[in-house]
Amino acid sequence: MWFLSLCLLLLVCPCRAAVADNPYLQSLIAQAHTKHLADQPYWRRLLHDRRNLFGYYESEVDDPHFFLDSRGRKNPSAELDATLTAFFEPPVIDSDTQHPQCRFPARYAWLKDQLGFDNRLQEQACPRFEQWRDSMNAASVTVIFASYYMNNPSSMYGHSFLRLNGKGHTASEHLLDYTVNYAADVNTHNGILFAIYGLTGGYRGRFSTMPYYAKVQEYNNLESRDLWEYALTLDPAAVDRMLRHLWELGNATLAYYFLNRNCSYELLPVLEVADPSLHLIDRFWFKAIPTDTLRMILQQPGLVSGVVLRPSHVSKMLAARERLSPEEIKVAEKLVKDSDAQGPKDLAPYAPERKAAILDSAYDLFRYRTGFSRDQPSGVQEQDHRLLVWRNELGPVNVTQRDGPFGDRPDVSSLSPDHGHKTGRIGLSYGFTNHSHFEELSLRTAVHDQDDPPLGYIPGSQLQMFHLRMRYDNDRKTAYVQQFTLVDLRSYSPWDRWVHHPSWEVNTGLNVANDLPKDPENSLYYGLNGGSGFSFHTPLSRDSMIYALARADMGLGATFRDNYRIGGGGSAGLFFDIADFWHVHFDFADLQYALGNPGPATKLTVVQGCRVAHDVEFRATLERQNTYKEVLLSLLFFL
Repeated sequence: MWFLSLCLLLLVCPCRAAVADNPYLQSLIAQAHTKHLADQPYWRRLLHDRRNLFGYYESEVDDPHFFLDSRGRKNPSAELDATLTAFFEPPVIDSDTQHPQCRFPARYAWLKDQLGFDNRLQEQACPRFEQWRDSMNAASVTVIFASYYMNNPSSMYGHSFLRLNGKGHTASEHLLDYTVNYAADVNTHNGILFAIYGLTGGYRGRFSTMPYYAKVQEYNNLESRDLWEYALTLDPAAVDRMLRHLWELGNATLAYYFLNRNCSYELLPVLEVADPSLHLIDRFWFKAIPTDTLRMILQQPGLVSGVVLRPSHVSKMLAARERLSPEEIKVAEKLVKDSDAQGPKDLAPYAPERKAAILDSAYDLFRYRTGFSRDQPSGVQEQDHRLLVWRNELGPVNVTQRDGPFGDRPDVSSLSPDHGHKTGRIGLSYGFTNHSHFEELSLRTAVHDQDDPPLGYIPGSQLQMFHLRMRYDNDRKTAYVQQFTLVDLRSYSPWDRWVHHPSWEVNTGLNVANDLPKDPENSLYYGLNGGSGFSFHTPLSRDSMIYALARADMGLGATFRDNYRIGGGGSAGLFFDIADFWHVHFDFADLQYALGNPGPATKLTVVQGCRVAHDVEFRATLERQNTYKEVLLSLLFFL
């Protein structure tokens, strides 16, 4: 074995030496240095270079396979020299090995344009890259945003990916197009490890391609998420540059961080390579929430030509149900529930267009309840076939639609996630209690609470991370931390006769135990609590809800008698809109602690939020915990 290795080394080294001594190569390297190509913004974009905290350029790609020089991640000049040198390597014999010209087609195309390669540099055939590019058949690009999904921690912020629109494809053929997706390779189901790895870069992210219909199946059908499609105006040359660069990234993995270098952020450098006039990543450092990156794309003049909503199966199913009368809904439910062949008899009293509407809704409900897998029990397949036959016998009957897939909301585009408030928030507050008065400064990195303006967000959802509240007590001349929330999740999904989603909440972080008769600066503790229950729509306003949950609570800290307390109880609440700009929220919780620090904790909160501007809200909060009482007036700015 050692003898074979020695022979290979003796063969390779002279070849590399000969390449390095090539006069034409040396002239190209000298010309590149004279033109300062390594300092050109586009070369840095190809390397994903960005200034780090110390002011030095460094590539955000940390995979050594992405570089041809061991210093390439921090030295763009060395990487450029190594790239030009590699382009002169002899043709490869092994079909499984790519020549550097083929591994890095975007670099090759740009350097050829800048340096004007002639026939002294033999251009290599790249059949694997050409075959892949031809299979993509891309004529244009669309950014896809999958709406928030509270049941999956990695998708709670939403998810972004690209669709490569095939040449000559109409809107109805986009399901056959390919998508470009960047995601983490998750190898654990442990929630704690999942959070630690996601926040610290413990996962590796990679780009992949798959047909759009697979993503529609995953998001629209299985996860009931709406898809928002933003068409871009990239010209054919830009699309080709994007494909070349995606090929370069195909074999590389990158450190994946949930808060910033995530699924949505990593699309931005790719778009900047496609169109050098774009500046998308400059403002993203600490966090890059998918909706923020989407807004950045929309802010680029002329880049987005239009937006299309592809509603989820549940959204379409519930919208179709709105066209039915109460009696027709009962018939549709009976068609789904009963396994006999009594459908024609049940439908007999209705006109053809009403039969069609009932059968359409029944089939949507049947698919939702039985799932979307192709492998179904024989009884399910028979009923599926029976419903389709009954519908087919009616022929092409026109079913009158209401004002779109969201009922009576005429402007669906105004509901898109980019219309919501920004995801960061800073608050300036003044408050008083039955003991003192104080000022408060609050900072929240992400994303939304139930009392924020709801436009663009899922009603009843809450996702807060790293929320810090600091107070200064004017009477005691004392500054202290009132709260530091690590994670605060709430999902109040209204119970529906067709869609049965439970409501739940999880919260963990530092809090002041206001229910205890102690000064706040002496009662900070770590808490973990959660609950599950139900919520229901009310007629008070469009998205108003009433909810009730059973809850468990645990606290750790010196403020408790035995340094801990464990208990449980319940909570209930109501939120509704008095006007489009005026939101009201009542919440009542009663917890009984049986272990550690026995006693009750009763809390009543009333919040009123008034939107002053698109990203400014005034909020008044009244709170009572046992004998403690507080009024807080806040001006909140979304950043």
